[in-house]
Amino acid sequence: MGGAPDERDLPEYVDFEWRESPRSPPDPTPSDPFSEAHTNWEKTMMADFYSHPIKKQRVFIRNRVPVEVVNAAIKANRHTPKDQLTPASIRIYFIWTDYGIKLRWQIWHRPLSEIQYYSDLGGDEIVPAGTTMIASYSNAIKNDKYIVSFADNEPTRHPASANGTFFPGSSGLAYTSRPTSGGEYLAAFESEPELPEWVDIRWALFPPAAISPAPGEPDTKFHFRAIAFYSTFPRKNERIVIRSRIPQEVRDEIAVATRNVEPHKVASSVIYLYFVWTDNGIKLHWRLKRSRPDGTFIKVREGGDEIPQTNEERTPTT
Repeated sequence: MGGAPDERDLPEYVDFEWRESPRSPPDPTPSDPFSEAHTNWEKTMMADFYSHPIKKQRVFIRNRVPVEVVNAAIKANRHTPKDQLTPASIRIYFIWTDYGIKLRWQIWHRPLSEIQYYSDLGGDEIVPAGTTMIASYSNAIKNDKYIVSFADNEPTRHPASANGTFFPGSSGLAYTSRPTSGGEYLAAFESEPELPEWVDIRWALFPPAAISPAPGEPDTKFHFRAIAFYSTFPRKNERIVIRSRIPQEVRDEIAVATRNVEPHKVASSVIYLYFVWTDNGIKLHWRLKRSRPDGTFIKVREGGDEIPQTNEERTPTT
C-alpha cells in the first residue's frame, strides 16, 4: 500500500496502465543462470509477458468520497506537527477485479492512545471470488465520546469455519448513521456449507483518545499503562443467534451457491450478516444478494432486526 503527500484535496482521478501476466514462469526453470537454456527461458518468459495487451483505465476519486469525510480528516490533522503521525487519514484502495479496477475508501483514526478506529468508509462493493457469506460490523450508538471495540479476543463463530478461524475483529468502530448502507466495516468473507449457529462477542465502549504518552515515557511503559486504563471499562458478552433466524430456503440457496461456485469466480448468491451495535445490544440484520453478469450484486431479500439509519444523499467532493 502506497502513501501520498499531505494535501488539502484528493486527486480528481488516477490513470492506470498495466499488463496481466501468467502466475508462474515457464517450467522447468534451468538451474544454471548463465546457460544458453536459461537465456532462452528468459526470452520465452518475456515474450509471453509482452504478448498480453496493455490495459488502461481512469479511476475517479474526488467525486466518490463525500466532502464531509475529507473535511473531517483535514480538521483532525490541522494542528499536527509534521514529524508526527496524523490522527486521521483517508485510505484509498484500488482493487483489480475481472470487471476492472474498483475503488474503496476509509477514514482511519490513530490518536495517541492504544485505540485506533474507523469512522467512515465506502466505495464499490467488492465480493471476493468464491465468497458466499460476508459478515460486517457497525456502531449505531450515537455517542461521540466512545467507540465500540472488541475486548480481549475476537468474536467466536460456532461452528468454526473450515480453517478453524473466528470472525476477525476490528481496532474500533465509531458511530455511523448508515450501519447497513455504507457505514459498515466488512470483516469476514467465507464460503461454508452452513451458516454459523451463533456468534459470541465480547466488547466494550472505550473513549478513543483518553490518554497520551507522557513526555519522555518509554513506549513499553505507555503500552502497559494504556492496557491497565482500558481494562477498567466494563466488558459485555452477547451471543447472537444466526442460523435459526434465517429462512430455510435462503440457507438452501447459499448452500447450493457454495457447492457450485467455480474456482476464481464470483458465487451466484451471497448472504450479508450485519452485526449492529445499538443502545439495546447487538442487532442482526441479513440480506440475500444474487450476482449479475457484470459482476455486481442485486438485493433480492432481507430480514432480521430492523436497523434505523439515515439514507440521505451525501455531498461528494468537487
